[in-house]
Amino acid sequence: MNMRERTEIAATVPESIWGSWKQRIEALGTIEVIHPASMGLVMMKAEESVAKEVFHVGEILTTDATLTLDGVLGYGIVMGNHPDKAFTFALLDALYHSTDKKWIITKQGIDAELMRQAEEQKQQKQRHYQLIKRTMVNFEVMDAE
Repeated sequence: MNMRERTEIAATVPESIWGSWKQRIEALGTIEVIHPASMGLVMMKAEESVAKEVFHVGEILTTDATLTLDGVLGYGIVMGNHPDKAFTFALLDALYHSTDKKWIITKQGIDAELMRQAEEQKQQKQRHYQLIKRTMVNFEVMDAE
């Protein structure tokens, strides 16, 4: 599992789960906060579907944090005002960039939880799609002769 996949799954994981990851990492490592979690605005880009031109939709509120975990730099940014989540994402970033062997079991545990969450998210999307599919209308176009 690469960092992008981890981030996509972790972005929708309940707070209770990533909160436990945070506690586990804090208990085992030395953390130095470089930039505490703070809010900011960033421009959101989008791509127009026909001409494929990129444009700025507008500003979105984000929270970001920078820290080191046992000397390894970590950066986390999330949409909205979620300082704990940004801090946890920075911890995860540093954790997965660390090559220290003491983190192997922690990484494996988090990866296993992420795989479970990914499967749960997939099933949830399928259930959601099935609910939407029931309301779909099938328009058939008759050929004019």
